[in-house]
Amino acid sequence: MCFTLLVCFPDQNHAYIILEYIRGGTLMAGMRKAGHLEEDAIAFYSAEMICGLQFLHSKGIIHRDLKPANIMLDQESHIKIVDFGLAKENISGNDTTTRKAGTPRYMAPEVIEEKEYNAAADWWSLGIIIYQMATYTFPFTSPMGKQLSPLTDEPFYPSWLSDELVDLLQAVSISKLYCRIM
Repeated sequence: MCFTLLVCFPDQNHAYIILEYIRGGTLMAGMRKAGHLEEDAIAFYSAEMICGLQFLHSKGIIHRDLKPANIMLDQESHIKIVDFGLAKENISGNDTTTRKAGTPRYMAPEVIEEKEYNAAADWWSLGIIIYQMATYTFPFTSPMGKQLSPLTDEPFYPSWLSDELVDLLQAVSISKLYCRIM
């Protein structure tokens, strides 16, 4: 359960905060229950996250901490992106930022290296989330469970992932060079 801020306003005596109650929990909690999600659910949640990111980016906002714990599900299982504490505003077009921000396992390589980056960093995080929804693990983890680096290693794609899902993951750039099938 979570509450998101809808509006706040003061009068002469009080400050009023109006919150929306979100009863579906986090995407992370849903993944814990299910393990990995079915491709239909992955497609649905991914499409909604894509729409949300497109809206944010059109307003010059980079989230910078996109992860399943920051994706809420309402009572009808629609997503709501929350926790804008690390968001960066006024990043449009060719604008960039360099501050390292976010949760390390979801950070794009350019963020980890504190190089200039833009909204593409959110797309990388989305790719990590999609992979995690499909496999309930991270793409930079070897079949033996060893943590790999997105700076030097390529993600491992289980052979049971559909070609369409692998294509989507590569399109959101979690793979820089090629993919290894385990």
